[in-house]
Order: sequence, then structure tokens, then C-alpha cells
Amino acid sequence: MPTQQPPPQEYARIVLIIILLFFLYTSPDQGAPPGFQSPHDYAAERIDRFRHALDILNRTKWQDFSPKTADKSRFEAARYLNLTGFREDDDYAWERVDAFKKRSQEFTEEARLGSWQKDTVNGAISEVYQNVTGIVQGKWVRNTADLNGVPRTRSLNLTETSPVIDWAFRDVEYWTRNITGSEGKMMLRLDESDTGGVDVYPDTSKDPELPIESANIAREVAATLTIQDESSTGDGWDMRVHGVHWPKQGVMLLTTTSEKFSGVFGLPHLTMNLEQFKSSQRLLNKTLEREVESLEKSVWIDLSNPWSSSPDSPSDATMPVPHCEYVVYVQVYPMDLSLTSLGSQLDPAVVIDAIEQELRFPNGASITVVPKLKMSTVIFSPDCGFMLESKGPPTFVPADGTHLNGKKHEMFVQDIQRWLRAFAAVVFGQILLLKVQSKEASTPSIVGRVSLYTIAMMLMADALLFSSLSLLSATAPNLFPSALLTSFSALMSVALGVRFISAVYNVQEPERREALRAQLVAEAASRPTPAPRPIPASGAVPAVTPIITAAGVDVTPQPTVTSTPARPIDEPIIIPSDQDLDMEIAERMSAATAVPLLPTTNRPAAVQPPRATSSFGAAYIKFVLTLTFILFLSLSAISWSVPFRNGYIHILSFTYFSFWLPQIRRNVIRNCRKALLWKFVMGQSVLRLLPFAYFYLREDNILFAQTDWIAFCALAGWVWVQILILAAQEVLGPRWALPKSWYEEGWDYHPILSEDNVESGGLPIGLVKTPGSPKLERVRTSEDLGSGSKKDNSNTRSVDCAICMQLLEVPVVAAGVSTSGAAGSVVEMLARRQYMVTPCKHIFHSACLEGWMRFRLQCPICRENLPPL
Repeated sequence: MPTQQPPPQEYARIVLIIILLFFLYTSPDQGAPPGFQSPHDYAAERIDRFRHALDILNRTKWQDFSPKTADKSRFEAARYLNLTGFREDDDYAWERVDAFKKRSQEFTEEARLGSWQKDTVNGAISEVYQNVTGIVQGKWVRNTADLNGVPRTRSLNLTETSPVIDWAFRDVEYWTRNITGSEGKMMLRLDESDTGGVDVYPDTSKDPELPIESANIAREVAATLTIQDESSTGDGWDMRVHGVHWPKQGVMLLTTTSEKFSGVFGLPHLTMNLEQFKSSQRLLNKTLEREVESLEKSVWIDLSNPWSSSPDSPSDATMPVPHCEYVVYVQVYPMDLSLTSLGSQLDPAVVIDAIEQELRFPNGASITVVPKLKMSTVIFSPDCGFMLESKGPPTFVPADGTHLNGKKHEMFVQDIQRWLRAFAAVVFGQILLLKVQSKEASTPSIVGRVSLYTIAMMLMADALLFSSLSLLSATAPNLFPSALLTSFSALMSVALGVRFISAVYNVQEPERREALRAQLVAEAASRPTPAPRPIPASGAVPAVTPIITAAGVDVTPQPTVTSTPARPIDEPIIIPSDQDLDMEIAERMSAATAVPLLPTTNRPAAVQPPRATSSFGAAYIKFVLTLTFILFLSLSAISWSVPFRNGYIHILSFTYFSFWLPQIRRNVIRNCRKALLWKFVMGQSVLRLLPFAYFYLREDNILFAQTDWIAFCALAGWVWVQILILAAQEVLGPRWALPKSWYEEGWDYHPILSEDNVESGGLPIGLVKTPGSPKLERVRTSEDLGSGSKKDNSNTRSVDCAICMQLLEVPVVAAGVSTSGAAGSVVEMLARRQYMVTPCKHIFHSACLEGWMRFRLQCPICRENLPPL
């Protein structure tokens, strides 16, 4: 008895890995490596630097920071602050700060031209939003008007600027967020809160001798700035900026803050006038003091930096990456209240307050049109030395750009919810069409015509939609109902599609099995045949085989083998059509090569190998793996550069909208014409193009995607080309305009009938005229009597359809007439579409036989198997 191998330890590695991970997870923290600070020590030193910067902010006064610029006289002394980035030794490009302020003031004056009620003394504008939480986007250009030639060479030494920080690298050429292009796009996502005591009023206890006018009331604001140019990847450089908002003036001043730039602590010294300095200083003294005290209390549990410029990681790393710093000036444009219903009846401030209250706390008030957000901005980088501005008036005409435009946050959320509900309606329409098609394809004959890959491509898109919206509904509470509705619709579409695909897969399983069998036969035929062993002659004594036993070597004569006549190699193997091919071949081969053995000799029975069959589960696993790969590849494409990402989107969209190509190929292979309902083809094409039309053609779409009508026209044209090919296949035949070498010749149900083919059996049964044979004339009805001239025509034969029992008139080419002219005539081709001839030479109406073959692929008269349509 052979020795059994012990079963393999399949789970030994998994158990070992789990034990190793548990050991690593439960092992005590060994602390920071030698030469590096622990996160707690790093956070404690950072809090000390914050406290020092806050003390300097409290002690300084207006124009204590007055760097040397081109507009200052050489006799005027320059003054700097003892803040990181504001010192003279840091060698930042503060000589351009006056140009930055001047350009900001020009944008403010441009915005005030559209205001009807403005305070020329204090700069207050009444037609602006008091809360600017929202998203705006537009184009930017580089400003070099103040530069005379090449900018001066600066020496930036991070070791002197921030000596206690271990930077990842120090070379300026490797700094991130460095904008090198001349123009690009930008997006500003503002986040402002009205609560928390951030407003500063004239009765503030600090410094009561310097009262603040109501127009200079300040409020804290934060924003995420995204700048995109040729040097950036993905959507551009993202940064978090913090600053002050003067809502009565519509002015915001924001800045980044890092270990090499104390931006938020020196922000009041970058304001435009004394009133803005006083209000911003009082506000920041209040808010920064509160934040620093909170950091000191939670230094052991919270290591985050509240003013970090990184949107993704609020806690700065112990080895930070240097990047360019930014100072952002934003001017909010006044709104056009003439579009609202109350714009001409009430005070603008009252109307704006009512709109904002309704948006934040809806109570059913009627708002005809909600004005959009419009802003202009000037951006200055003190360390990298460049200056950017939004593209628009007064430098550019409105056709080139209108600065930054967008919507309030509440309106943006409402737009997303509305479009998600519309998207859910589109998916529901796809479900109804798929349900109608599934009901239509209720028989194996029709299901066999449907392409598995066409439905699978549609199903994959629905599965991607379901996974994306499920994640959105779980992470965005404001969008939960709408996202859940759309994801549920996509899930229903996926469930119904999987059911339909399962039916198609099971019906087409014999076809795949036959294809596999044909492939194996072809491979076996291509292999060399081994030479047959010689058969001993009659009466020949076989060789004696020694047998080794425990007693020694014994020689036992073998029985005499009688020769049997060999089976001729060319003998055909006739197999009935209702038997198994493999089993019949095995029986014939075993019967031909069988040799009579002695009763004492037992030969083990030949084991028939099991038939290889494929399961739907294996195909489903491949489908899920492909879907997962596309999902992760699409997520990684977000970080690609814009040209590569757009190319990937176009390729993926073009591949998706090729879902009718597999059905066209299926029609050619099976020589079938009516596989899918036309309402399904047209409806699915239109419904699946609608979401792409929204993102490709609408400028203010919810994903801020760039419009490209040329790409959409190409995609839509490609879909309609496939639809036209499907229509041509139904009218002209599935294999029209294709060379015969591209496919296997199939049965033509609409042949050209000619009297020359009588002897070869070319005419169907019932159309052959036998001279001198008895014939029963069909009793004519009144309709037949009215069309007697057609029946007398020698080119038309009449026969009864065995399905509908109605008269069928068939055109027949007379003897001696060439059929080439009839083959190319459109009239003759349409006439041939009225009848169908089976391989068993029975003829029927086309509509009758097509309806019959929907349920059974057998001849209605003789029950012979019929090729599929």
C-alpha cells in the first residue's frame, strides 16, 4: 500500500503572520530613534513658538512692519518684526508687498463700482453676503507689472530662518507649491462660522481708547486654496489658509502658517489701513490666545496644529517639507438684487439677511433667484517671490474672464441633492428597460442571441456607481438621503443585471462547451501521432517475462496470444445525433482494440475523465476583480497630471460606450438579427449618455469638471454609429458588407429561389411543379380572387403557411434567368424578407417562423432542428 502524504499545512503561514502582527501591535513603544525628537517634545516646542509670536502680536503697532520697497525713499528706515518670515535676515521678497497692496486696492475699487449703496469713507458695501461659506473658481494669471527686469537674487537659508527644525530638504528648487506657469485655474473653498464669539464690537474691553467702526467689524475665516498650473499634478496644489473677514466691506485677508512663516501672527501688519489693523489685531488676540491655551491643556493628547497649511494632515511632521508661503487678498463683489422678488422693495441689507437666513434655516420662504458668489483675489508669495491675480476686469475684458464665480455652500449642497435625484431617475429608467428586455428574453432561443459582454459592461458601470455613492452616503451626512436613493437604484440595477447575465451564461454554456471541445480536437490533431506497436503474428510465442518473488526468480510462460484482425484506420465512426460524442468514440475504440484475457487476469476499468464545465461563480469572481482594479485605478488617477488624467477618462469613457460592439459581433457569429428590443437599445443609449452630457457640457457641474463638447460629440457619435450598424444588421442581414473569410457560412433563411435548382432540391416543398401529377387546387377566397393576376404571374408561386394557415406568395426566378440581378436589387431583397426557408425545405411567413423560433428551434412540420436566427 503506498504511503500517504500528510496533508499540507495550508493555514500555518496565516497563523504565523497573525501571531507576528499581534506581537508587533502589542509591543511597547520604544520612542523616537536617537537624534530625533518625540512627537510630544516637538509639539511642546511648537507651542512655545506660538506663545512667543502671540506676545509680539500684542506688543506691536501699526506700521511696525515697514520693509524696504521700491516706493520708499532711501532716507526712510525700514522696520521689520521679530517673527519667523518677517525678519530682514530671512531675505523674503517683501519689496513687493506695496505692489501687492496696491493691486488689492485696485480690485476693491473695481468691485465697488457695482454697488448702489456704499460708504465712501469707511468702505462699507451693503450688497454683499455677510457669510461667504461657499466655493468659487476661475482663472489666474501671473502679475509682473512691478518687476523691472529680472528679480533680485535672494539667499534663503532655512537653517537661519528656523534653526530648530529638521527639514526634509533645504534646496529652494525642490520646494513644493511653487507656481512656475504664467496662467492656470484656481478654486477657493471658504469656510466661515458665525458662532463662537469671533465678532469684535466697539465695546471690546481691550484698548477702549481705539474704538472700531461698525464697517470694520472682523470675523475669523478659513479657506482651502487650490492652484493649478503646468507644474502641478492632479487638481493642483492644495493649501489651507487662515485669516480675517471684514463682512461689511466684503474684504478677506488670509495667509498660510508654517515653521518658516508665522503668517497668521503677522497678518494685521499686512492689512490695507489702520482700521483693519486694529480690528484684526483685536480679533486675533482673542482667537489665537484661546487656541494656544487649548493646545497647552491638551499637549499630551492632541498634537495637531490648528493653523497647518496642509489640508490632509493637520499635525505637522517632525521633518516637514518646505513649501512656498501665500498671502491671499479676496474682495467679494456686490450682488445683483434686481433678480430677486424683493430687491426693489426693501433695503439691500434686509434682503441679503433674509436670503442667508432662509438658506441656513429653511422655513419655506419664496426666493426666486439666489444670487451667486463672485470674488476677485490677489495672491503674493513672500518667500518664493511671485504674485498671482484672478483673471478679469479691469485688466481683462469679461470675455476672457470674470474673476472667481461660484455658489454659496447651501446652494451647492442643494444642487448636488437635486442632480443625485435626477441621476436616480435615470438609473430607474435603466432598470425598467432591463426588466422589459429580461421579460422579452424569456426563452433559450432569444437568450442565446444576447451578448454576455454587452450586459456585463453596463452592469460594471452600475456597480462602480453603487460603490461610489455608497461611500458618499456614508461620509457626507448632508447628502445621505439623495446619495442613498441613487445607490439603492444602482444596487437594484446590479441585482437585476446579475440575474439576467446568469440566465444568458447558463443558456450559452453548451455553446462554450462545444467551442472548447473543438479546440481540444484541433490541438489533438496538431500533435504528432505515435507509431502503433507491432502486433505478433498468428502462432507466435511471446517473450517470457521473469517474475521476482520472495523465493527467487521464477519464469512463467505467458498464454498464447491469438491475433485479431486490426480495425481499418479509415473505417468511419457513425454516431447518431442524440448520443454523446465522447462516450461513443470511447466505446468504439475500446471495442476495436480489446484483446481476450485469461479469467485470472483483471484489468482495471478505464475511467472516463469528467467533463470540464465552467461555472458562473468563476466568471463572477473575474468580474469583481476587474471592477476592483478599475475602481482603484480611477482613484489613483485623481493624483495624475491633468493631461494624463483627461486621457484616462476619455479612454475609459470610449471603452464603456463600446457596449454595443459585443452584440454586433454576437450577431455576426450566430447569424441572428433580432437579439435586443429596439426600445432597450435606444433607451439605454440615451439614458447612459445623459450623465456624461451633464459633466461634459455643463460648466458649473457638481464635480467642477472641465467642459469638452468635442469629446462628448465623439462619444455620442460613436454610440450612434453602433446603433446604425445594429439597424443595418436587422435590415440587410447580420453579415452584410463582411468578407466570407471572416466567418463561418451559416444558413440563409431568405435565399433566392430559382427554377434552375429544382433537380438539386433548391425549391422548398410545395413550390415544385410536377408535370402530369394530380393536384388539388386551393379554394380561393374573395381576397384571392381580387389578386388573381399576381398568381397567374409565372414569377410568383403560392403556398400555404403551416403556422398561420394563410396564403404565402413567393417570388421565384424563372429558369434560365440569372440570379445576380435579383441578389443586388433592393426590391427583391425586401421581397425575400417576407418568407423564410428552413434547411428541411419548408417555407413559412417570416413573422410566423420568427415568432415560432422564439420558443422552439424546431421545424413546425418535421421537427428538425433549426439554426438560430
